[in-house]
Amino acid sequence: KDGNAAWTCKALGPKSWGLAVKGFPSLFCFSLYMPSRYEGPIMRNQVKKNAGIFACDGYDVFAAEHDTLGTTADGVTVKAILIPKIKVGVSQDGTAGNTKLFMAVWDKVIAGGRFRNYDWTVKVDPDAVLLPWRLRTHMKPHIGKNVYIVNCNKFPGSPNFPMMYGSLEIYSKTAMEAYAAGSRKCSEQLPWKSWGEDYFMTHCMDYLHVGRVNDFSVIGDDTCTGANCADKNVASFHPFKSLKSWEACWDTANGNPLPKASEPSAPTW
Repeated sequence: KDGNAAWTCKALGPKSWGLAVKGFPSLFCFSLYMPSRYEGPIMRNQVKKNAGIFACDGYDVFAAEHDTLGTTADGVTVKAILIPKIKVGVSQDGTAGNTKLFMAVWDKVIAGGRFRNYDWTVKVDPDAVLLPWRLRTHMKPHIGKNVYIVNCNKFPGSPNFPMMYGSLEIYSKTAMEAYAAGSRKCSEQLPWKSWGEDYFMTHCMDYLHVGRVNDFSVIGDDTCTGANCADKNVASFHPFKSLKSWEACWDTANGNPLPKASEPSAPTW
């Protein structure tokens, strides 16, 4: 009615490359999971609740066996993208020696090309509780930069810290493009065979001259410095290896805490 007098071409914020259909900046999130173990029910519950990675703007799941998780609130039937079955050993620090396995996953992510449509690509462990709307707040200051997020400084005096813990890996679009172009260089020139995937990706990003952003509050991880699901500044919590504990953390993070109850521990992967 005002003849578009209120319209202006003034920039209101940084440019976004991505399909920000649920929030800004845009997030492409994915998980690798084992359908027949404890991760299967947790992932199906996330689909049912429209929670975790399924509240991101785009998402994919990967597995070494055929599986369908269900249909999301977006109307998408979520089927696992198949990867080869690759044996996981033990890394130099006693964690899963899963670099070769995740190289295969990252190859699928790169080949699929969906990461090119989003500001950030986020790899999320199935037993992590992710709140994408909080993650967007953490990432807004870094849109358009060639960076990845370093999220743990458990041992400040160690030459290996700070580093990126693999429960939540966050890469800018430019960082992903650098990995797409240079992943072969990393696999051929870095001594990765005794490394865990997150240690490999940390060193690969550095090797490819991708910048670091230290954000030690983006995730509360009990394998780093602790997970307090009531902390409203934190965007993800880990690990919660049973459906009951995952739901309890999700509800607490969303302001609806459940009463604590003892439960048997789930097997680790």
